[in-house]
Amino acid sequence: MMPSGTEHNHIDCSLKNVLGLTMPMVLTAMSHNLMYLIDRFMVARYSIDAMNAVAMASSFLLIFVLFLIGVASSAEVFVGQYNGTQQYEKLAVPTWQMIYTSLAASLFFIPLAYGSDYINTFPSYYLKDGVDYQKIMLYFAALPAIKAAFAAFFVGQGKGKIIAIAVAVGMILNIILDYLLIYGMEGILPALGAKGAAIATVLAEFCQILILAALFFSKNNRKTYKTFTNRAFDRELTKGCWKVGFPISLGNFACLLAWYLVQIFISHSSKDATTVYNIGLNLYVFCVCVGDGINKSVAAITANMIGRGDLESIEKIRKIFVIVSICFGGIIVIPLGLCPEWIFGLLTLSPDLYAEVKIVCYWVALDVVLEALLLSTWGILLAGGDSKYAMFVHQISLWLLVVLPVGVLYYIHALRSVPIIFVLTALWLIVVQFFVYGRYKSLKWYRKLV
Repeated sequence: MMPSGTEHNHIDCSLKNVLGLTMPMVLTAMSHNLMYLIDRFMVARYSIDAMNAVAMASSFLLIFVLFLIGVASSAEVFVGQYNGTQQYEKLAVPTWQMIYTSLAASLFFIPLAYGSDYINTFPSYYLKDGVDYQKIMLYFAALPAIKAAFAAFFVGQGKGKIIAIAVAVGMILNIILDYLLIYGMEGILPALGAKGAAIATVLAEFCQILILAALFFSKNNRKTYKTFTNRAFDRELTKGCWKVGFPISLGNFACLLAWYLVQIFISHSSKDATTVYNIGLNLYVFCVCVGDGINKSVAAITANMIGRGDLESIEKIRKIFVIVSICFGGIIVIPLGLCPEWIFGLLTLSPDLYAEVKIVCYWVALDVVLEALLLSTWGILLAGGDSKYAMFVHQISLWLLVVLPVGVLYYIHALRSVPIIFVLTALWLIVVQFFVYGRYKSLKWYRKLV
């Protein structure tokens, strides 16, 4: 029987509580990202060109999807602070506001999907697969944000296991559908390639939303948290969510636009460089889930402590999460930095690319550890609604330290080494960490929102 999530959680700074929330959140993010990683690797066994097309289409798609997710996820902060102040009857209200926001965004995504045939940046050799995947995903681009809105209700209470269940079921369904739709079944289903991967992902997202919605509207949640009756549109709370989430979303938009430009530079340089970069990018996107899960856990715990006015415990939480970040990052280093050869068994690659792929894996492993450390501190700032400063530093340094150098190398026809991109990424993460930690020490982020 699935948990209904109706018991009230008291969140403290004990290691047991930290790991109890962080593990499900990391596993949830890992499962979510694994779904997209499996998509790309399964498509790669169908065609390397199709994998590169899907990776490029995903980068474009995520520019807009993560913008919306950033806004929808801001409901976690309000749920967390309502939970911390024991205003349980208000916990469902932020989720409803972000569901309405996500549905309204379809008015933007549907025309964008329709225009994919006419406006795109794919090289000719990735055009068909890229457009097929991009169009389907854009028609249903509001689904991840709706899922984030439902998830916020549980994350803000520190109930990450519920989300882990939904994501795990969706991931398993996605793998089964990927196999059937990408490769087809002789005489029954045609092989759809990249288009099949998109259909599988959309159906898996639907499944996850249905599970979270069923739990959200469970009998006990309807009675305790008024999850159905407290569904009225609240303009002021919607503005509050946008105020917290917009800087994060703007940061996501600028960040993904930056990486999309890097991908365009690479894709127009050579096919081999594109393949090496996309392997590194796919692994980075999957492994960075460690930082994402830690970020959400830090924000949820800190939001509850801000609600209780417990500043002293927040410093204890930060130190615990530094250790947790290093430990999780160390686990990631083993398969990537120490023994990356397993990748060659999954993909049909030219042996000429092996050496460069190995070097990329080493740097990806380091980047994942640095990202986890950064996001653990960033989560504390987010819990107090202070997202503008970190976003500004994050984006300015990304464009100056990564995009600009890569763009210069491309325009002077010197973009021959893919690992240099991941080296620049490490430098960028170190610089951002320095500024974000300084902001944390200033205490300018510490304030109640409810």
